[in-house]
Amino acid sequence: MHTASLSISTSDTQKMERRRKVIVSSFIGTVLEWYDFYIYGTAATIVFGALFFPNLDPTSGMLASFAAYGIGFFLKPVGGVILSRFGDTIGRKKVMVVSLVTMGLATGSVGLLPTYNEIGVWAPILLVFLRLVQSIGAGAEYGGALTMIAEFSGKQKRGFLASLPALGVSLGILLGTGMFAALSTMQQEAFMAWGWRIPFLIGFTLAAVGLYMRLQAQETPAFEQLKQADRILRSPFTHVLKHEWRRLVIAAGARSAEAVGAQLFNVFAIAYCTKTLGMAPSVGLTGVMAANFIGLLVIPIGGLLSDRFGRKQVFLPSLIFLAAFAFPFFWLLDTKQPMLVLVAFVLAYGFGVKMIFATSGAYLTELFDVRTRSTGVTFARTISDPIAGMTPLIATALYAWSGAYWSVALFLIGFVGLAFACVAIGPETRTVEMADFADDSAGAVAAKRRR
Repeated sequence: MHTASLSISTSDTQKMERRRKVIVSSFIGTVLEWYDFYIYGTAATIVFGALFFPNLDPTSGMLASFAAYGIGFFLKPVGGVILSRFGDTIGRKKVMVVSLVTMGLATGSVGLLPTYNEIGVWAPILLVFLRLVQSIGAGAEYGGALTMIAEFSGKQKRGFLASLPALGVSLGILLGTGMFAALSTMQQEAFMAWGWRIPFLIGFTLAAVGLYMRLQAQETPAFEQLKQADRILRSPFTHVLKHEWRRLVIAAGARSAEAVGAQLFNVFAIAYCTKTLGMAPSVGLTGVMAANFIGLLVIPIGGLLSDRFGRKQVFLPSLIFLAAFAFPFFWLLDTKQPMLVLVAFVLAYGFGVKMIFATSGAYLTELFDVRTRSTGVTFARTISDPIAGMTPLIATALYAWSGAYWSVALFLIGFVGLAFACVAIGPETRTVEMADFADDSAGAVAAKRRR
């Protein structure tokens, strides 16, 4: 296959400044995305069952809350495909602005919702509706952030720079966890009446700051050169399915372990600690906070290691560790010792999942060429979101069925094995040029038609 390369010419100073703005705006966007998803997941565990599904028993109420939480993940692939298509046809930046505004408005509006006792069945309906709107916006957020940063990065530092959006994920979860940890010290009556709304209302502020920064960012050089060369595809999604489906399968499979692991450790594990083991909510929340704090150190190290040794050389050992720690994670939780619980969260999520997360950023963007990168990366990430979003519900059901944690641990190991197989058969991508594209017949035909 012949490969054509698009040259990118800007001064070093201008390029560094443009890259800085892209990194900052992408970082804030991922903070908002995961702040929202985490506060929603936490609220589903400790608040929504009582306030929005009060007619159900506690277990059924929690399952209903998890279902409302998980259903939003089913729209992420839809929103991702729709928005990322425009990222590959009209520009990365414009789509990122739309994504941020949609997420921010939906997040803040949850904090304004009346409860079931105030408006009856309309309360859970509106809750689910806002969850779906937020999911549509979030569908293209992280994939778009990775695409923009990767296209501003050179080969030598791409692994490190493409890991930075993952820092936004950790910070977003830290903010959400810290907020609920602080609010958990309130009187229970006040917390259930209005305290739980505060984290959601803060979403308005995060969106406003992120929007300001995102409007300052510029389009990526790779996309600008692609546009000038008149090589933009009319249907990048169709092109991915037809010409890059193998890489799509590899990317989606590689991402699945991190997606399932994140929801298992961040959402289900807290419910397991509180509902099953009878520990105070602060124990699990502290574990998640500690894991994400450690993740702030692990993520850039993982990115740097992938630049030094290669993406697969970091990705595969991280997957092995996560699989090996699936059962010890629950052993440590079952001790009910706060310090050992903290160690369990730190090792499983703060190290295992975060190392995978750090490496996957560059790996996924390097699997697709410049014409389809936004679509390919976003769809590969969001295609596993439905199973990830339902992970707390599935894990709860598995535990109820088996009466023990072994079924949940095997569920995680299954997805880690899938990811391992996909990365193992996939290519090493560290030397890929971000502005390269495959000069295939479909691309040539599309270009000729536009002329």
